[in-house]
Amino acid sequence: MELVMKNLLKIGELSKESGVSIDTIRFYEGKGLINPTNRSEKGYRYYDSVTSSVLQFIVSSKELGFTLSEIKDLINIKINKNGKCSFALDKIKEKERDIDKKITELKKI
Repeated sequence: MELVMKNLLKIGELSKESGVSIDTIRFYEGKGLINPTNRSEKGYRYYDSVTSSVLQFIVSSKELGFTLSEIKDLINIKINKNGKCSFALDKIKEKERDIDKKITELKKI
């Protein structure tokens, strides 16, 4: 088991690699956005290198205005729908319509 853990990142290493705080990683894990690849006998979390990319995707998506629920949907599309672009594109277009509606409402003010 120790050989397998060598290729995985501890939560602190993941934090440094992704630029996301440990507390935020735990928060996203609690929301079901990410999951540890493995846990040690002592309960330490271990993540694969893909998780760093997922965290960066989450941060970028939040900056674009997506909610955590919407981000979770996008992540699930990638995982469960084998990355079918049409599903993701539908979600992105829906968000675009929401933003356009908000812009229109702001202009009225």
